[in-house]
Amino acid sequence: MNFKILKSKLSEPLSLLASVAESRQSIPILSNIYIKAENDLITLIATDLEIELSFKIKCDSIIEPGETTVSARKIFDLTRSLSDETPLEFNLKENQLIVTALKFNGEFAILPIQDFPVIEIEKFDLETTLNGQVLADLIDQTSFAMASQDVRYYLNGILVEIEGSNVNLIATDGHRLAWATQSLESDLDENKLILPRKSALELQKLLNLHPGVVNLSFSSNQILISSDEFRFVSKLIEGNYPDYQKVFPSGEEQTLKVEKSLIQTALSRASVLSNEKYRGVKFILTKDNLKICANNPSKETAEEEISVDYSGDDLEIGFNISYIQDSLSVIHNSEVDFVFYGPENSCIIKNNKNDNLVHVIMPMRL
Repeated sequence: MNFKILKSKLSEPLSLLASVAESRQSIPILSNIYIKAENDLITLIATDLEIELSFKIKCDSIIEPGETTVSARKIFDLTRSLSDETPLEFNLKENQLIVTALKFNGEFAILPIQDFPVIEIEKFDLETTLNGQVLADLIDQTSFAMASQDVRYYLNGILVEIEGSNVNLIATDGHRLAWATQSLESDLDENKLILPRKSALELQKLLNLHPGVVNLSFSSNQILISSDEFRFVSKLIEGNYPDYQKVFPSGEEQTLKVEKSLIQTALSRASVLSNEKYRGVKFILTKDNLKICANNPSKETAEEEISVDYSGDDLEIGFNISYIQDSLSVIHNSEVDFVFYGPENSCIIKNNKNDNLVHVIMPMRL
């Protein structure tokens, strides 16, 4: 195998592939990427047995076709140290991959290609097309609420719910819930699937770099997202996601409208003196006024009042300050709504321009 290619063609694919092929793998071959040069195309593949990501890159300078596997992290670290217009030459000789860039010459260890695992693609029950940026935005607006290493394994991911012409994404860790929705161009059969945590985060990074139209296919335990440049395959989490509709609070609504940047900066200051372990913050609401209070075991306190649009009953309620900050960071609007249902019930945070994004946060006893 011998080919020449510009660094700019490899930089984005290698960054995503290196993220899939983590260096801490217990099976050495999973730390490698598969490289194949053939018919004016360079194929790059990485897998961790749960996810498989592959790219096809056009290359006019394939001198000798061939294939090998090499450390994903090392190749990525090398290429990101070079300028975009640097030409790279890959040359496979005996048991080494020789990479040349300007006056640099590196000899990389390789592993046998027959050891590289490939995920078998199943027959898919449903196929459609979707704007990649739309799906990336939905993941961005919900992924922060996913659980991490929860014994309730189905919470360590995002629920993708197809309802006719709508696709909903839902994530919860048991203390908060994020729900976001987007309309599709066509009606689909109702379906639900749970995308694992790592798969969701890797897919978001991929689609932010490839925001065009993508093909979306899934079966009962596998999802495939592809375009002319890439293919992303992931196993799904088996199990039933809890009925998230029961989480949405009900009762008499009392809405607070506030400028997002105003409350974000106030919370940032309060967080400096909040309890580092429990991260509690108290909201004290009176007419058109919100007092934010925080304290810690060292008897340090923080208080700040901000002007808001609120005409409901006087109210005191506590929250984990990080949960509020996480929600506000993914609402891309200058003004947000907080909807309260009393001091003992969950609060809703939403975009006041439309109802396509809703976050539910449980209160905290302080």
